[in-house]
Amino acid sequence: MALYLSLSLMAVLLAIPTAESGQGDPGSLVFLTAVGLLVAHLLAFAISSRLVSRGLLDAEARLIATAQIVAGAFVIVLLMIPMILFDAPTSIQVAEGLLLAFVAWMAYLAARQAEISQFRSWMYVLSVIVSVLIVLALKSAVGH
Repeated sequence: MALYLSLSLMAVLLAIPTAESGQGDPGSLVFLTAVGLLVAHLLAFAISSRLVSRGLLDAEARLIATAQIVAGAFVIVLLMIPMILFDAPTSIQVAEGLLLAFVAWMAYLAARQAEISQFRSWMYVLSVIVSVLIVLALKSAVGH
């Protein structure tokens, strides 16, 4: 579950730089992007869960969906705090840093749940951070 949340948060990280394009208020763009990603994520989860369970959304799937909504709401609040406290360019950078830290924390929790050593857990966190930074660099390089 923690790894699944980490991957969802990476999607939010990738969406944030679009607010730097200067089109509209960065806070509202980030908020709407985060809410849109949460809704899309829940829709995909509902569809895939129903495929696996032959059309039914069982109790376990509802519990997982609830956890995703709570975690998604937490991420949206985490994103909005810098938008309220700082100006546009600074708020984007602070939000990216907070999300990267949160992704790293989720990656560490996922690794520890797999009952691997602390060293391997930290190596996993490092690989996740490097992967996110590479994708962000590529995204910036192509002007997206």
